[in-house]
Formats: sequence, structure tokens, C-alpha cells
Amino acid sequence: MNGAEQYPASSRSVENLREVRLLALLRDVVAEQGKVKAAETLGVSFRTLSRAEETGRLTPRLADALESHLVQGGGTAAARQRRKMTELTERVEALEKALSEGLAAVRREGEKAREEQARALAALERRVAALEAELPGVGASGAGGGSAGSVSSAGQPVTQQPRRVYNDVVTADAEPGEELVYGDAATAVIVQWRQARDAFAAAKDALDVLNARQRRVELEIALIEEHELTLPPATRPWDWGDRRQEVRRRNELLDQTIVDRKVLRLRRFLTLGLWRK
Repeated sequence: MNGAEQYPASSRSVENLREVRLLALLRDVVAEQGKVKAAETLGVSFRTLSRAEETGRLTPRLADALESHLVQGGGTAAARQRRKMTELTERVEALEKALSEGLAAVRREGEKAREEQARALAALERRVAALEAELPGVGASGAGGGSAGSVSSAGQPVTQQPRRVYNDVVTADAEPGEELVYGDAATAVIVQWRQARDAFAAAKDALDVLNARQRRVELEIALIEEHELTLPPATRPWDWGDRRQEVRRRNELLDQTIVDRKVLRLRRFLTLGLWRK
């Protein structure tokens, strides 16, 4: 005598519990995928699935398919969450790729414009140099021009500029009287750059790191391109070609930082702030 014959009521209870569980799973699959897709997933006909949903009775084949689906993790909350995260990751990666490709195209166009501007600027510099050579008693004023009554970054009056081998090489740390070397406008940007560099070094959160890096690189481009200064760790002045290369490298880093920053903010938005990297 088998177990079903010995304990018929118990066997029916277990079978009923199994069928209830599988019917609940069937409703989950249909709600999530729709009837057509659910039938394809379970490997049964649309008619078989519809009849089971209407009558609450499962065919042996449909019951076996549902159990197999349950064993594989389908229909559970964890499985649904994994699928959602996979879809989310794919969407973010697609957006990241689109952003990268778009900025790459903009960078290519920007590079052409910067090259044309650089050629025009070089031609202008050559003309100015030729004119200065023809005029007696005219010399370059240099970046270190300043009045004797200037005030240092520490707020103390300074009448003598620091002794420097090269006046257009920026020092990592502030020095009294450096505004007499760089000029007031450049010194203001240098102070901001040092602050941005310190903020970047102190940043811990990934978004704070990207924000600080963007600010630092933007200031470095201004110092190199607009004020024609050389930044540490370099100890000798950059020539025109060096400055052009350094600006190009920083523009590429700036573009990539902007992409990374947008992607990170997007990931945090889509994951309700759970994505921290």
C-alpha cells in the first residue's frame, strides 16, 4: 500500500497546496509578461494557459512547467529585482555610450576649431613680435608687472616680488608678493585653482570627486590658455606647442569628467540614490 492509499486526506491536502502555489505563480507570470509571452515562457499553448487561469485547474504539463520556472527563480521578488537591475544597467550603459559618442563628436569639431584658432593666434604673435623688434625701446612687459604698493595674498603690503628663475611657472604653494609676479588677474585664478586642487584631494564621495576635478581642470585650462602660465610639476616654462598639448589633454579629461558626472547622477537618480560608485 502506497502513501496516497494510506493517508488519502493528507495527500489531497499536499496536492491542493501545490496547486494553489502553482496557480499563484501562474498569475504572477501572466501579470508580469502577459498571456502570450507567459505561454511562450512556460512552453504551453495560449489556450491551455487561458483555460487554467479561468478554471483554476492545471494540466500536468502546465504544472510541471510552472514548477520548473519556480526552481529557476522565475516569479520570485528577488528574480524580478534582478531583472529590473539588469534592465536598468543596460539602459544606463546605452545612455553612457550615447553620451560618450556625442561628446566625442563635439570634441572632434572643437579640436578643429581650436587648431584654427591656434594657427591664427600664432600668426598674430609672429606679427606682434616683428613689430616690437622694429620699434626701439619697446620690450615685453611680462606677467610680473605690478605696482610697488601691491598687497600680497596674505593681506600684507609687499613692495618686492619673490625671486624666481621663471616668472611664468606657478608654484604649488602661495608666496608673499606673488601677485607682483603673475599679476592680479592671474593670481586670483591661481588662488581658486589651489582651492579646487585641495577640494579634489579631500573629496571622498564619487560625485564630489568628479565635481572637484571638473572645477580644477577648468581653472587649469584658464591658467594655461588665457594667462599662458606653466603648472606644477613642470619646473621650466612651456612653449606654445607645450601649452597647446597641455590644453588639449585637459579638454579631453574635462569632456570625460562631464560624461562620468552625468552618468553617475543618472545612475543615482534611477536607483534612488543607491548607486554610490
